Amino acid sequence: MEAIGTFDSSVDRPRQRTSDGLIRVRDRTGEAAVHIEIERKWRPNLPSRLFDYASSAVTGTRLPVWSIVILLRPGGRPPQDTGTHRIRGIGGDAFVFRYHVVRLWQLDARSMRTELGIEAAPFLVAMRGIDEELVRKLTDEVRTTHRMTQRARESTMRLLVVVTAAMLGSDTARRIFPMEWLNKDPNVQAFINDWKELGRAEGRTKGLAEGRAEGESKGRAKGRAEGRAEGESKGRATEARLLLYKVLAARSFSVTSATRARIERETDTSRLEAWLETAVTARTVRDVFRRR
Repeated sequence: MEAIGTFDSSVDRPRQRTSDGLIRVRDRTGEAAVHIEIERKWRPNLPSRLFDYASSAVTGTRLPVWSIVILLRPGGRPPQDTGTHRIRGIGGDAFVFRYHVVRLWQLDARSMRTELGIEAAPFLVAMRGIDEELVRKLTDEVRTTHRMTQRARESTMRLLVVVTAAMLGSDTARRIFPMEWLNKDPNVQAFINDWKELGRAEGRTKGLAEGRAEGESKGRAKGRAEGRAEGESKGRATEARLLLYKVLAARSFSVTSATRARIERETDTSRLEAWLETAVTARTVRDVFRRR
């Protein structure tokens, strides 16, 4: 089977559904569409959401649709491999919809790397045995491979950044994908262009340094250790905001002035990081802030 491109995301507008990916594929028998839904963990409403999206995708593409749920973490009670969603009708089932479930945490990253190829780099990050060294190798391969188009390389790199932050933490993601590198690397330049708050990010980086300096200054009065801790806390909150803005941009979420104000006035680092984790798989911006 061969992937031959993605569909225009507007295919789901009639039902106001969004997808993590709708890919056109073909084999010897013809073409089809594969709907890939990436979720942090299983939720009971996923089967009905998949059915609604697949229905509109069939209408929009006039192709058979395969639905695949990719789960990043354990949780809930997902079907073992294939799930069934039944729509009741008079006297029986009107529709029987089947979908596939992939539990990434059950797979071994190194063995699947050989089997799936570099195109699967973002998914490898959620598998068993992943570590920072392997993520760095995957990143280098994505940047230098000739097997991908420029567009595929950019989208793969964006997803690689987001999944790394979700699975290995923001500190690891910052070590692997520093802002200086993102600004210069042509493979992710589109990601930076989409992020319209780059200027604000530079200001937040400056704010991080100022926060630490302020903490040191206060430390002279009430103890250097306490002041340094306060400065570091401000710095972590600033960096969490920075990464949250990046993830929201990568998911193509619209950040209103009200949303931005809410993020800016939040000082609790744990809450900011909770929003960041939720943003990876949230359906809407509103869903991001439901987690407290």
